[in-house]
Parts: sequence; structure tokens; C-alpha cells
Amino acid sequence: MKSSKFRIILIKVMLSVALISSLGCSEEKNGEAVAASTVETNKHSTYVKVSEAEIKDIMSFIDFSGALFSETSANIAPDITVKVIKYHVNKGDFVQKNTILATMDSTQYVQAKIQFENAQKSYDRMLELKKGGSIDDQTFDQVEAGYKAAKAAYEFQKKNKNIVAPFSGYITAKLVNEGEVYNAMSGRGILRMISIETLKLKIQITDKDIAKIKKGQKALITVDSYPDNEFVGYVSFISQEADNMSGTFTCEISVNNSNNQLKPNQFARAKIILKNEADALVIPQSSIINGNTVFVVKENIALAKAVTTGIQNETEIQILSGIQFGDKVVTAGNTALEDGSLIKTKE
Repeated sequence: MKSSKFRIILIKVMLSVALISSLGCSEEKNGEAVAASTVETNKHSTYVKVSEAEIKDIMSFIDFSGALFSETSANIAPDITVKVIKYHVNKGDFVQKNTILATMDSTQYVQAKIQFENAQKSYDRMLELKKGGSIDDQTFDQVEAGYKAAKAAYEFQKKNKNIVAPFSGYITAKLVNEGEVYNAMSGRGILRMISIETLKLKIQITDKDIAKIKKGQKALITVDSYPDNEFVGYVSFISQEADNMSGTFTCEISVNNSNNQLKPNQFARAKIILKNEADALVIPQSSIINGNTVFVVKENIALAKAVTTGIQNETEIQILSGIQFGDKVVTAGNTALEDGSLIKTKE
């Protein structure tokens, strides 16, 4: 009786152990199945970004930076030491060419005028006497020389009586005050003028790029004060020798500034255009991997396409063959793809 009860208890214990083992194995197998399912799902759910191939203009270019300057600037000054009597312009004024800028002391001018008028009267009298044969040639020549010298002195003083603008531009500084004597030996002038209708951007080109730059090439100029504007310029000068210290070549780009938005000494950036293609098939530069491969998306499948490329810049590249307008190409996540990979797109 006791032996029978013992066998029954032993059987129950063995059944419990078997049940627990069975449940453990089942959970382990379920876990492996879930893990496998997850791996399988991740394997076929590569997230990528895409963009459409579009028709647009594209250009290749080289970036440079430098400072703007005006070639048309001058310190305006009389040719003699003389007092400034009155200014007719103020600092910041825009003046047209030949506008009177300042009136100078006229003492020397008046003296030169009197001497010229007297010399002219003597010359006229001597000319009549010479016609009548009343004086010899030597005497006439002396009077004529005196007359010409007096005339030159008068015209010189007349030019320095009123100082006029040599070109159209802005008054940027008054260097001598009214009532102050300007010393011709100082060389600094009485006013400073500058024209900004056309400015130039000075840049330095490395030996690597010098062969790519030609006079007359188009350039697009930008400045921080007008970040959304592009000012059109053209290469106007390329130095034929490199700088001894830097080894770079000086280049100048002329920029039309008729709207006066650009300023001398302002920092600017330039894109010198090397090539330009209108109505080209263009995709983002990031779409290209391994030099000539693009993944095109067809019904959530990434298909590898070999392409022929053309003009390119930092952000875009022209496609000559291999894909078509409107094709969706992978722009991010493409390095992990294989031909036929299943993909999902993300914003």
C-alpha cells in the first residue's frame, strides 16, 4: 500500500519536471523565433531618403573670397599751396563730374590775371608794329615769349581757383578745413572722392587652379549684407607671375554696382564659373556612390543603375545616361544597399 502511494507521488513529480522543461523549451524557441523575425524585418526595412531627377541648369565652379575695392578713387587737391575759402559739398555727397567742389583763395589768380592782361596788350601792340615792319624780329620774339608765359601762368592759377570733380562719385572725406592753407608738398589733398559704380574683387588663385581661370569668365559675387543676392562679375585681370611669399596669383573680378549695394573694402565671396549647362538632367551629389552607381526606387525596391556623369559641383551632378527624368534616386542610406534591397523612405 505504501509502495503504491510512493509510485504515484514519483510519477507526479516526474510529470511536473517534464512540463516545466517543456514550457522552458517552448519559450526559448518562441524567443528565437521572435529574434529571427526581428532580424528578418530589419534586414528588409532599410530606411532611405530619396529625391527626383530633375531638369535644370547646372554649373561647375571654384569658390574664392577676397575684398572689394574701387579703382576710381582720388585725393582731390589744387596744384599749388593755397588757402581753402569754401567747400560746396559735404562728406557723403554724390557729385557729378566737373561739379565745383571747393573755392580757393584767389590772390594768386588775380595777380596772374593782371599780368596776363598786360602781357596780352603789349603783344597785340607789338604784333601790329611787326606787321608794319616797325620792330625787329628779336624784339617781337621777346614780347611774344613773355605773353605766352603770362598766359600759361594765368590758366594754371585759373584751374586752381575752383577745384572740380574729376569723375562722378562720392565725397568720402574732407582732409583740410575751410580757412586752412593746403600745402602742396603734403600730397594728401583737400577732399577724397571715390566711384563705386564699378568695383573689383581681389582674389588669390593657387597654382593648382590658375590654368582653369581665363579673362572674361563669369563670376557670381555674394556678400553677407545681401545673402540672397548674387552680383554678376567678370574676370578682368590675372597676374602673369606668382607672389614670392604665398605662391598664389592675383586675380581681379569686375562687378557692376550701379545700385550701390556693394561697398569698397567689403568682404565678398566669388564663384568663378568653369562650365555651364542649361536644361540638364540633375540629381543630388549624394546620390552617387562608387563613382558611377545610383540606386533608383521602384515599388520600394532599390535597383542599382550605372550612370554616366557630366558637370558637377559641391551639391549637384549632371547625368548623361543611365536614369531618366522623374526617377526617384536614393540620396541617404544608399551605402548599405544592394541591388534589389527592400527599402522604406523617410522624410
